[in-house]
Formats: sequence, structure tokens, C-alpha cells
Amino acid sequence: MNLTKNDCVLINFNNRPSQDVNNSQGQAEPSETNNMTNANPDSLISHGDETTQDITKTATSEYSAFSKNEKYVFVFLCASTAVFSTIAAPIYYPALRIIEQDFHIDEELVNVSVVVYFIFQGLSPTLVGAVADTYGRRPVVLTSLTIYFCACIGLARAKTYAQILVLRCLQSAGISPVIAVNNSIMGDIATSAERGGYVGLTSGFQVIGTAFGSLIGAGLTATWGWRSIFWFLTIGSGVSLLSASVFLPESKRSIVGNGSIVPKLLLNRAPILYFGSIGKKIKNPDYDTLEVNSPLKLLGFIDVFKRKELAILLWVSGIQFSCWTVHLTTLSSVLSSVYGLSTAKVGLCYLPAGICTLLSVVSAGRLLNWNYKRRMSKYKEWAHNNENIIDSSLPEHRFNIYKTRLELAFIPIILSAIGFITAGWLMTYKVNLGAVLVFSGFACLFCNCILTFTNTLMVDLYPGKSSIASGCVNFSRCILSAILIAALSKMLEKMKPGGTFTFISGLATLSSVLLMITIKRGPYWEYKRNLKNPNFKSVNGAEVTEKEQVKEEEIEKK
Repeated sequence: MNLTKNDCVLINFNNRPSQDVNNSQGQAEPSETNNMTNANPDSLISHGDETTQDITKTATSEYSAFSKNEKYVFVFLCASTAVFSTIAAPIYYPALRIIEQDFHIDEELVNVSVVVYFIFQGLSPTLVGAVADTYGRRPVVLTSLTIYFCACIGLARAKTYAQILVLRCLQSAGISPVIAVNNSIMGDIATSAERGGYVGLTSGFQVIGTAFGSLIGAGLTATWGWRSIFWFLTIGSGVSLLSASVFLPESKRSIVGNGSIVPKLLLNRAPILYFGSIGKKIKNPDYDTLEVNSPLKLLGFIDVFKRKELAILLWVSGIQFSCWTVHLTTLSSVLSSVYGLSTAKVGLCYLPAGICTLLSVVSAGRLLNWNYKRRMSKYKEWAHNNENIIDSSLPEHRFNIYKTRLELAFIPIILSAIGFITAGWLMTYKVNLGAVLVFSGFACLFCNCILTFTNTLMVDLYPGKSSIASGCVNFSRCILSAILIAALSKMLEKMKPGGTFTFISGLATLSSVLLMITIKRGPYWEYKRNLKNPNFKSVNGAEVTEKEQVKEEEIEKK
């Protein structure tokens, strides 16, 4: 699609400041006011409440200097680092009973080691994400892997349960930012039209840790004891650290633009920059693609939670993820205590859930790409037919990215609830194990779609602060999971698995209704906030007028 500089002024939505393009006033010529249908899709999407660079900088340049195959290599590199975050929880589940016996503690206390992991998995990305959004993705990834590597060595040699708790906190805090940073990297190299697919692929590959973690943990524990789990993670993370050090380039657009600019700091430079096809790109740097760097704001995640539409979304996706986490934790205890299975067999029983989770995340990304293209095509057709009346500063005239990313979430949430509730009651009455595993897989086939939808939307809304935004997704899902797992022993004792999953899945299903508020009201709330922003300008670059204030009041009444 061809996008002229004046088109960019016309489609300068929300609080993106209309920087001077062709004249000092930033005014568009009247004859150029109907070029919306030729616009870059990214320019039709609001970008949170952040102020970013003028999109004219990327209008005449390639969004990313990397080829499709090179992007797939990035997907593999990112997923191979994040897999050690996703595997660290499920690989530990089969060892819970053995650790309980070795350290002479009860079930509630051994579950604390799971709870603290989720707490720090939620807290760490919200703070470290701001560092990645300011100083780059690569330094954060390398630092995270180094901390994780050291923590795993300590866990493998732990002598007391207190040491395990402390090192599990360090292990989680170290590696958890990588998942949020991975989503940011996908946002750096992919446009909105293709972003869902790349986020889905990255999430899909990194969820392999979840798919096979329990099986690997069961095999290692049964053969060499629970300490072998952490030696396995030490070796794997060491290899990943070495690979990332050599092959993972910096992608932060305020540092490398579209990937063709050599970073100033040595830590941001990957050796691969000087070899092969990537080495050729830096010989022709495109400085027009450099974005304005955002200052370090460690508490920037608070601004995300202040947005009502996003707070609702984070609650829904968080409680849905909690269903899945509680289900995996329950399988470990119920299959060993109720069904009398050995550690190795318990690990095998995680395969249906893990494989279906993998399929869920990958297919959700493809579904997002399909729906984006479908909705964008309809929007362009509508814009073309109504070009004389369009005021693109108004929410009802703009592309609704909330609807595009979230409208497909309802059916998967309902289907996963049916699967979890059925599996719970089957476990309660000790029905045939095969039936339990079938419904376990069925539930996991749909339960994590909402996470792919949420992560992609957050990157859409916060392209310049995507690590912070993705960190908020991590925070909500991990903190809610920690709360429910902390109460899980009591819930299973009082309510049994059937009652427990009826309660949690019912809560998730009822909460999903709130997504309608985000879809319908999100654009209007965003518009209302932007009118109060002194940097926000109308479609032709002028300051917001009293007439527009009246329009806003009318919208709010509706």
C-alpha cells in the first residue's frame, strides 16, 4: 500500500503528535482528505495513551529490514529462551510429592514453592519490561538467562527447603521477563496485519515447555531424582544463553530502527550482525525508521491498569489462565493420590493437556491474522464508501482493534469451561482415567486462546512500550494463579475437584461477558482520555476544539 506524507497527517490518531511534514502548521490540503483507504494498516490503529514518533518515518520505508525466513529464525530464538520460563513450573509438578517426603513437609507447604514462582513470574516482567522498552530487548534477555542459569545450579544443590523457596523466587524473577520481551520483539519486526501469527508461533513454541515439561520432569525424577530436573534446566539454559549471545540481534526500534542500524552500545550488538545477510543490511542503515526512545519509567505498568478497558481484559485473561494452571496442579495430586499412578505415569498423563495447549496457542495466532485481514478489508470498503463524511479522530469512524482481536474469544472460553468442569467431576467420582484425559485435552485445546488474543492486542496498543504492556498480562495471570494455587488444597478438601473447577471455570465464563464492555466502550474511553491530553490533535493537526468536546460528550451519553 502507498502512503503519502500528507496521508499520515490525516490519519494521525489519538495522542500521536502531528509533527511537521510539509509545512509548519501541519495542515493537509483539502484535496487530500480522502486518502484513508490507502493508509498503512498500523496507522489506522490507536496506540494506547503513549506519545510516539510520527508514522511518516515508516511510511516510505520498510517496516522491518528482516526477511520472512529471518523473522522465523527470531521466532525460534525467542521461543527457545522463553521455553525455560514455561517449563520451570510443569517440570516441577511431578517432583512435588518426592520433595514433600524428602524435606518432611506437608502438601500446603510444598505448594508454596509453586505459589512463589508464580508471584515473582508476575511481578518481575512489570518492572523489567520498562528497562527493555528503554535500553533494548537483547540486554534483558541475556541478563535473564544468566540469572536463571545460576539459580538452577543453586536449586540442584539445595540442602534445605528454605533454600529451594529463595532460589525458586530468583529463578522465576530472572527468566519471566523473557516472555514479555518476546512479544515486544514480535511487535518490533512485524506489522499489525501479520503480528498475530508471529505472536502465536512464538507463544506456541515456547509453550512446548508446558506441553512436555511434566513428562520430562516425571522421567528425570523417576530415574535420577528431583535434583536432576534442575541440572537439566541448567544445561538447557546454558545452551540457550550461548545461542542468544551470538545470534539474537537487538530489535528495539528506537535503537536499531527497522533492524538496519548498528546499536551504539556493545551489549546491544550481536556478533551475527557482521555476518551473512544480516551483515549486509547494516551497510545501508535506514535512519528514518528510528523511533523516539521513551524514558525509563519503572512504574509505567500502573498506567496500563488504570485503563478500564484493559483492566477488564487482564482480569478475564488472568482468570482463564488460572483455570489451566489449577488444572495442571490438580492433576499431579489427584492422579497420584486418587488413581494411584507412579510419577512416570503421571507425567505421561500431562501429554494430552500439553499438546492441546500447543495447538491452541498456535492456531489462535493464525485465527487472529485471518480475522484482522477480514475486518480491515471491511473497514476499508466502508471508509471508501463514506469518505466524504469520515472524521478519523472520532472512535466510531476508526478501525476497532479491540473488536478485531477479542470478538473470537467467547466460544473458546465457554468450550474450555465445559472441558474443565467435566474433567473435575470425572476425577471426583474416579471415573475411567481415559475419559479424564480426553476432557483435560479438550479443555486445554481452547483455554489459552485468550492469552494470544490479549498479548497481540497489548502490543497493538503499546508498540513503543510493549514489554511493559505484555508484562501486565504476565502480572495478572500469574498473581491470580498464585492466589488460587495457595487456596487449592483447601478447595479440593472442601469442594473436591468437581466443585473446584465448577467454581473457577464458572467465574471465568461469567467474567468473559465483561469483554463486551472492552470491545464496545474501549475506543470511546480511549478517545475521552486523549481529549484531555495536551499533545492530542485533531485529524488535520489542529488543537482539539470546543466542537470536538461536544462530540465527545454526545458519545459518552450514547
